[in-house]
Amino acid sequence: METQKFTVSHAGKQHSYHLAFALKQLGKLEGFYTSSYVESAILQKMIAQSGNPFFARRYKEGLASPYVHSHWNFEFREMWMRKLQGKSLAVQNQVYKRDTDFDLMIAAKIPSIASSHFWGFQGSCHASLKAAKQADKIAVCELATAHVVQAKKILAEEARLQPDWADSIDNLYFPPEYEKRLEEEPFLADHVIAASKFTEWTLKETGIDPAKISVLPLGFEADKIPFQLSANGFSKRPLRLLFAGTVTQRKGISYLLDAMATLPGSANVELHIIGGIQGSGNAFSKRKHLYCHYPAVSQQEMFQKYQEFDALILPTVFEGFGLVIVEALAAGIPVITTPHSMGPDVISEGKNGWIIPIRDSVAIANAMVQLRDKSDDEFAQMKLFSRSSALEFTWERYSQNLAEVTKSLI
Repeated sequence: METQKFTVSHAGKQHSYHLAFALKQLGKLEGFYTSSYVESAILQKMIAQSGNPFFARRYKEGLASPYVHSHWNFEFREMWMRKLQGKSLAVQNQVYKRDTDFDLMIAAKIPSIASSHFWGFQGSCHASLKAAKQADKIAVCELATAHVVQAKKILAEEARLQPDWADSIDNLYFPPEYEKRLEEEPFLADHVIAASKFTEWTLKETGIDPAKISVLPLGFEADKIPFQLSANGFSKRPLRLLFAGTVTQRKGISYLLDAMATLPGSANVELHIIGGIQGSGNAFSKRKHLYCHYPAVSQQEMFQKYQEFDALILPTVFEGFGLVIVEALAAGIPVITTPHSMGPDVISEGKNGWIIPIRDSVAIANAMVQLRDKSDDEFAQMKLFSRSSALEFTWERYSQNLAEVTKSLI
């Protein structure tokens, strides 16, 4: 087989840094084109020593020029607007413009780039995929969430079913031209990369040929998450459940609160919610007797806080991957979640958590009770299995999986 060389393109970050780095380690990276990135290895070292949090997120150690080509100009306006307006619609529209403009710039460059493959990311590769195919390159499109047609269908239904919580649901609005891009990109590609089996399902439901879909789960940094085995006293104290992430109906928050409301007082269960509130928060505040709420914390703080809880509960209605799932498992805490996440890719029923149907408060409550009934020894076994199962999703394992996936991209 002819030597593969990949051009990777993404306006933004997500996990594209790790993809480019892994391809470089495999000897398959031609170049990585992105918006804001610190290209210089010397500057990277200086930033690491200074501890600057903003620039520290804008590079990956071991990935620098001449492999990286950054174009900060595409992100300057977005950064400025986000600082002034936060998560406003105007800021989101600027992200859509960034993706589109960056894509057009890359499409113009592709004919002069000497690579066999082009790998783009959902939302910022429509024109680039077309240009790659015209230049006789193999075109790859990656989706880290799910296909937009299924996303809108699921979330619109959720807004109808739970009108009091509808203002907390994002990802329902896209400018028409941007939505068209999202719909068409997987159809334009020769191969489509899905972050989870749920993402794969949404692609198949939308009509993407199953033969051109590969599932490549994301990775995480396991060494940064503390793990403690101790389970002494678990069965004699309150069960401490954690919901971590934005408080939104997209993550099934109302069904979780319904489940808490059905538990008898003797169940001895506490619900702790860490995360910002999406929308008005009116429906959420009406049920504050059911939980303890804390504002969002940094990722590093969250890694430490996992040890304060016994299980993560994420009854999500729509979640492309759900990195918090493997992070919690790595900390040794079981996870209760739904099939609309990467949960089925990692959870073994009753061993490191439970998979419950979406929109099913009874199933959520039943899983809570099953966990509550575990003995100290049984819970310790769950903690061990949780940790070991999460280690199948490290970035090292991602690199191994990527090596296998690239073999099929011909």
